[in-house]
Amino acid sequence: MVTSELRLRLGALQGDPRLGLSPRVPVSQRSADPVLDEESRAAGFQELGFDWDGQRGLLVRGLDMAIADLGISEDLLAADRLQNLSEVVPKVPATITCFDLETTGLQRGTGTVPFLYGWAVITGDRVHFEQWLLTQLGQETPLVEAAISQLRATDLLVTYNGASYDLPLLRTRMVMAGVDRAWPATPHLDLLPMVRRLFRHRLDRCSLRRVEESVLGQSRDHDLPGREAPERYWQFLRTGDPRPLAAVLEHNQQDVLSLARLLERLVRHVDLEGPHPSDWLSLGRFIEERGDLSGAEGVYRKAEACSPPPLDRAAALRRARLLRRQGLDDQARQAWSSIWERWHDPEAAEAICVDLEHHQNDLDGALELAREGLRSAPVGWDQRFARRIWRLQSKLGRTATVGTGAGPRTGARPWSGWLPGGESYEAWIALRRGGPSSLAVDERRFGRAEAVGR
Repeated sequence: MVTSELRLRLGALQGDPRLGLSPRVPVSQRSADPVLDEESRAAGFQELGFDWDGQRGLLVRGLDMAIADLGISEDLLAADRLQNLSEVVPKVPATITCFDLETTGLQRGTGTVPFLYGWAVITGDRVHFEQWLLTQLGQETPLVEAAISQLRATDLLVTYNGASYDLPLLRTRMVMAGVDRAWPATPHLDLLPMVRRLFRHRLDRCSLRRVEESVLGQSRDHDLPGREAPERYWQFLRTGDPRPLAAVLEHNQQDVLSLARLLERLVRHVDLEGPHPSDWLSLGRFIEERGDLSGAEGVYRKAEACSPPPLDRAAALRRARLLRRQGLDDQARQAWSSIWERWHDPEAAEAICVDLEHHQNDLDGALELAREGLRSAPVGWDQRFARRIWRLQSKLGRTATVGTGAGPRTGARPWSGWLPGGESYEAWIALRRGGPSSLAVDERRFGRAEAVGR
């Protein structure tokens, strides 16, 4: 039975005259833009450079160029140099494919549809660039099938945020389009995580356009913002006129070809070809994570000498830790000493104390350095130095006194002769630094307790 409320809703949708409503007008008819006829529409596609690929059932826009036209050297994309970037790079990548999507939204849900597929296939010294356009919603099956075939045919796929956006969205469209094919196991190199690891310290954001400006030294003139691409596509669907898509095509083309340029720049960067002074620390971390410890040690040394503060100090600390982890005690000892002399870093003081106590058996030297470290230690490190001082004093059989005439008492804790209660590291630290007397604090607490008792 149709209820009255449902009848009213149906009448509103159908424009029931009894409700004073007119029927809903299709979007194409509501638009102020005229709808093109088929002949003008075909002429617009031809003007943009599109041709119909009957074999794949796609509307394709293609360009061929030499890799040198992109300012890229062919030898930089050789397998041995690419493998310095990531272990996912195959030994002999005959084809490298850069891939990017333009979509109707920024989400990865089922309502987001890719309407433009951009590909740049690099083979030897040649680049073949293609764009595929979805001309009608609901007819994306040929594009999805062709994309799966393209992924399977390449040896290395290169994207920018593709692991989090483009590829998951493409897998969603496979399901929505009913494409029942196995997902290709193509090696995938996502450049965004690599850019973040290597350049985040000097980039306010890691968008591809920002990376082009700061890393590649290129700027786009009159480029369409990516957020405006969906509206251009909706306009095309309303009017049938593909000419407003020209700016979207140019934007996508620059995105895809920039991936090839960025890939080459990253290869040069990891090979230490002219990095920015502030990049040495991130390069050292990257090389260390790749397992080249000796190479990382040299890069950290360069960062310590060339990078601006505080990157120089951070690089010196990482180099000292690396030397210690490798068991190079003499070099590590020199590195920690240099850090302490230059920056008075508490981690360096602690490392030197450990070396003096456990390797050189110099308890007095360790105790003296721990006391010096305590005087300049930031919050968090003070308690570590306090515990170390107490332990060293216990080893030496001493009970140091501060401002009292109490003498040594064998077996007692160092502060038991001069600190009431004697169990608080915080009170001991306050006294060592000339803070308020712990005894006065205890007296105030005792006074409050008596007042409550009365």
